[in-house]
Amino acid sequence: MDTEEGDVKMKIAVASGKGGTGKTLISTNLARVALEQGSVTLFDLDVEEPNAHLFFSEVEQKSEPVEKMIPVVDVSICELSGVCSKVCEYHAIITLANQVMVFPELCHSCYGCLEMCPSKAISEGKKQIGMIKHGAKDHLQLISGLLKVGESATTALIRDVKKFPIQKSGLQIYDAPPGTSCPVIETVKDLDYVILVGEPTPFGLHDLNLLVQVLQEIGQPFGVVVNKAVTGNDRIEQYCAQKGLEILAHIPLRSDIAGAYAKGQLVSEVLPDVKQIFQELLETVTRKVNGAVA
Repeated sequence: MDTEEGDVKMKIAVASGKGGTGKTLISTNLARVALEQGSVTLFDLDVEEPNAHLFFSEVEQKSEPVEKMIPVVDVSICELSGVCSKVCEYHAIITLANQVMVFPELCHSCYGCLEMCPSKAISEGKKQIGMIKHGAKDHLQLISGLLKVGESATTALIRDVKKFPIQKSGLQIYDAPPGTSCPVIETVKDLDYVILVGEPTPFGLHDLNLLVQVLQEIGQPFGVVVNKAVTGNDRIEQYCAQKGLEILAHIPLRSDIAGAYAKGQLVSEVLPDVKQIFQELLETVTRKVNGAVA
């Protein structure tokens, strides 16, 4: 991480072990307060149901299709060697006695079958898996992935969204999909820091613990934000104390926060005390990333 022309330059993800904990609340409002200090790019990588754009309706977005490679077999020169089936770890292509069958939904576009086919009977085909929506206004860039209905190539789309060319930007915020599987790992890898959002419920704590284990396994630095915090419910605080994890901020469970969010409002714009929470959160994460690279 470095600084240039006043911008804080770092890449952070906002993630959670389950849906509904408040990832989008954190990422959109963190972006909003960061805009007061410089340029921000917000990536919505919850590609099955992206909704960050609802809070930045003034940003007009354009759409571009995203395609992946799928193998196309020329039966006229195929020798039925079976090499393609052997090299495919995902069983997306299988060789039978008199034909080769391709299952595009299983293909990970690794090009192994195309490269290894001894008769060069396999060529590169294309299949659309989703869209990338992108737009900018003033110092904000908003980039979202939208997976095509029925597609399962979530990780591939997330990878393409992360590679999308952006204008010069200071802070980059990545709103991750929920859970602990490959799409989340694809989101958080190679970033400076992860804000892990947890809610003080039994399910929330269970899934928080799962994602903590994943992040520790891959060596990704992170801290915890307690959302929907309630006085007297300290199950997340106790858990973090036992695990030696740092709590970065508390966002209280309040009707005015929930009401503003339900209306598509940025709570940091309408609630001054909540804005201060996000300002302090940004300052805390910036110090941590600065300390890690100092």
